[in-house]
Amino acid sequence: MLDIKNLTISSTHPCLIVYLLDQSGSMKEQFGNGLHSKSVEVAKAINELIYGIGLRCIGSNGDLKNRFELAVIGYGNDKVKSGWEGQLANKWVVSIKNVFDYPLGQNNGIPVWIRPVDDGSTPMTKAFENAKRLCNDWINWGNHRECHPPIIINITDGEATDGGFGDRDLQKEVNEIKNLGTLYGNVNILNIHISGSNGERVLFPTEVSNLNNRYAKQLFEFSTPLTENMIYLAQKEGYNIQTGAKGYIFNGNGNDLIKFLNIGTPQ
Repeated sequence: MLDIKNLTISSTHPCLIVYLLDQSGSMKEQFGNGLHSKSVEVAKAINELIYGIGLRCIGSNGDLKNRFELAVIGYGNDKVKSGWEGQLANKWVVSIKNVFDYPLGQNNGIPVWIRPVDDGSTPMTKAFENAKRLCNDWINWGNHRECHPPIIINITDGEATDGGFGDRDLQKEVNEIKNLGTLYGNVNILNIHISGSNGERVLFPTEVSNLNNRYAKQLFEFSTPLTENMIYLAQKEGYNIQTGAKGYIFNGNGNDLIKFLNIGTPQ
């Protein structure tokens, strides 16, 4: 395995980021003590993050470089679909330059690509299965084995409705994703477990035995350990990160959501 410290993300060696967005009916509920629903807050956070990624890809001559490729997968109403709309509708992996070419509009000066959706069931297993295929195809295309490992960020508020007996089907898909990788390491899986309560926040834990929530423990187990770079970025944002911390947040607020998404994105 090559040392990721020596890797520079560039147009010739891009990084794939896959966002899995829970778009089930429960996402209509209020996000913590905020003013908006979970689906509205998640869409807002994703749009702000995509905008920030694009700004980081602007070269010295003002051109936007294709340093990142993005996929947005929405899962709800018993189906999985691309989260892109408009000119990008039905596309899966899109270069950051193409993303910036086709926003749906603007909101307070920030381009909008993803709109809130909240309907039906939670086919999380199908979403991870789709992410597995995308990552596998991407890794095996061109020179991508020489690139940064793909990063999957799953944002959900509940349990999978298609996990199978004991959620074995879901566990199988996640484990198979964890076995995928490039020359610089395996795929990273991060999970944001949001809720409508104002209870305890758990940020980048090393264990969750104190949480009386089966799905929190499950998503924690699905999450991979934070990389050295992610730990550095989290500490820079003021988080107290311990060795072995995983890319997992439970019951975070809107600020945690934005910071978590930024932490998961290589600088």
